[in-house]
Amino acid sequence: DDWSAWFDVEKSETAPLPSGYELSLTPFDKLIFLRAIRPDRLMHSMSEFIGKIMGSEYVSQKPFNMKSTYDETSNKTPVFFVLFAGVDPTPWVENLGKDLGISAENKNFVNISMGQGQESPAEGMVKKFAKEGGWVMLQNCHLMSSWVPKLERLLEVVTENAHKNFRCFISAEPPPIASWRNMPESLMQSCIKVANEAPSDIKSNLIRAWDNFSPDTISSCSKPKEFKACLFSLCWFHAIVCGRRRFGQQGWSRKYSFNTGDLMICANVLNSYLDSN
Repeated sequence: DDWSAWFDVEKSETAPLPSGYELSLTPFDKLIFLRAIRPDRLMHSMSEFIGKIMGSEYVSQKPFNMKSTYDETSNKTPVFFVLFAGVDPTPWVENLGKDLGISAENKNFVNISMGQGQESPAEGMVKKFAKEGGWVMLQNCHLMSSWVPKLERLLEVVTENAHKNFRCFISAEPPPIASWRNMPESLMQSCIKVANEAPSDIKSNLIRAWDNFSPDTISSCSKPKEFKACLFSLCWFHAIVCGRRRFGQQGWSRKYSFNTGDLMICANVLNSYLDSN
């Protein structure tokens, strides 16, 4: 009867084992026991086990901090962003740049989406900012894999005497098959690589979504209390949509990968709606 009652507990990993087993089994032994009796609760128990043994940072993903990544960069080391579904590094770079006085308005930041005919403008901006100082962001370089070796050689040349404020940010999608190579290995070795894949659990996605909005953003609305409540609901919905990406990209009329840009646009619409009503 005691074992039947323990088996029927919703969160059996937190309930004490009957017949004195709670005292005789180690936490790892209890994992093995749950695997045999209640496999549906194994993942939750493993999360608690890893959190206690290794630390909570191995269980809950912290929001990405672009500032700490920037502190590791230099004018001789490019930053390479690995693009995942629902992840757009552009706002991270642009927002950090604004804090440091680097922006398109100040004419010391340029964002180029690579494609046919963009090779010459990209090379020109790399040379210009390497000499005068500034940030250049080259997006979707996987579309120009034949040109990337030329970019690599150009970076080797210009970074020898580059301005101290020069930074080069590169983004590209990983190849569809792990054995394929769409970026030169030597370029990858010379870059600081940032792979910030969206988490799959709701809690981490919710923290990640909410981290995009500062107190100043909330106070900028004429109705901050209502805006904060609605914004949290919006982040919750966004976290659920992102968490379900494991089942494939889902949209209303077509496959669509919801990302941070969509969340920010919805927040701006929400802000405007509350201000006008």
